Amino acid sequence: MNRIKLLLPLFAIFFVHCIAVNAQVARPGYNTGKGFFVLDGKLYDASGAEFIPMGANTAVFWQSEANAMKSFPDMKKAGANCARIVSVTSDASNSWSWQSNFTRQKACVKACVDNKLIPILEFHDVTCGNGYETDAENKNLKRVVDYWCSANLVQLCKDYEKYLIVNVANEWGPTNSLYRDGYKKAITAMRTAGIKNTILIDAGGCGQNPTTLINYAQELLDFDPEKNILFSIHFYGLWMTKESNKQVWQYYVEDYLQKFKDKKIPVIVGEFGWTGAPDNFTLYDPKKIISECNLQGIGWLFWAWNSNPNETYYDIVANYSKGYTSDADLTEHGKYIVQQFKDNAKEAVSFLATSSSTIELNQESAIKIFPNPMFSNVLNVEYQNIESNSIRQVQLKNIFGSTVKNIEVNHILPEQLVFDQVAAGTYFLHFKGDAVNYSTRLVIAN
Repeated sequence: MNRIKLLLPLFAIFFVHCIAVNAQVARPGYNTGKGFFVLDGKLYDASGAEFIPMGANTAVFWQSEANAMKSFPDMKKAGANCARIVSVTSDASNSWSWQSNFTRQKACVKACVDNKLIPILEFHDVTCGNGYETDAENKNLKRVVDYWCSANLVQLCKDYEKYLIVNVANEWGPTNSLYRDGYKKAITAMRTAGIKNTILIDAGGCGQNPTTLINYAQELLDFDPEKNILFSIHFYGLWMTKESNKQVWQYYVEDYLQKFKDKKIPVIVGEFGWTGAPDNFTLYDPKKIISECNLQGIGWLFWAWNSNPNETYYDIVANYSKGYTSDADLTEHGKYIVQQFKDNAKEAVSFLATSSSTIELNQESAIKIFPNPMFSNVLNVEYQNIESNSIRQVQLKNIFGSTVKNIEVNHILPEQLVFDQVAAGTYFLHFKGDAVNYSTRLVIAN
């Protein structure tokens, strides 16, 4: 059959895909913010483009300031599109933590935005607490809500409203209606204080109990005058994937991700670890968690980018004091997760106004490629007046936006690109730099 006829359906798919990718929704009239918003079970950024968070927790508050702050540029380099900033309030009991003050918390949020990562700021003070105003272990939710409603934090939310997602408290809440009632009080207090950002609420039962979301998520979403609530589930000991038999008290990941999707509950997986953790915390298949989230269009955040070098099952980087330069700096599963970031995570469209410019390649461009269409596996590249360190990465993406080939450029511009075992079709080729990106459509006809 004629090759051109074979390629016509691909071009049709390409144009439909472009429309879908660039589609933006209008902010609902009841939402008076200027940042992220929730609609019909999905999260949208300030531009109205759907955003699926893919990143990791960065356990900054128990590390040195230098080690913690390098995590933000490193996570961006790894391809993540967001970072959950694991923090503590300025309560006197947290004085041991370098980050237990507003100035440093703001610096972390700013570092995320500067690196075009969506910041998700949370406070760990009331983990596994159950009371709102009083709690047997002094883990009452109100103490964190009061901190959010302080003048400095409210101003931080306003200053970074376009990007910042507000995760009220890590893993607070009982598994009954007191969870709902406590978060209604929190929503009222925070909205009254002037916080209009998307509010992220962890599931009850130390973040793991899915029935708190099944039973109360929609009611909490409806209760919020901004209707701008996102929810988070954490996968640890109560969770299993279906390649293994679960205990009667456990839940299957696949079943509940589907239930959340069916009920249009706006949810992300806020924490999960790799196999090997003690106390049977991670007996599931973490690759299955990632694949199911990707299939359902549900965001996911690994625990963690940089937790503890002695607990590799909770780390992406092998040694957070060294940081990330190449795959050699990652744990074995960290290499898998980083590749998932690079293949699937999409930068928030709301960053485009401050992102590097993109130039579409043509005959007069500083980069020329040939032949196009390709009838072999080798693509030739010519560069004119381009410095060798101006291109950091070359990516081949299919028409659905997934990365098919990723080539890191280390100071030597590649004059030939080899695309072995790449199926015939229409692709996008991106030359990515710090200041300028170059992009073109590439047809592989072999």
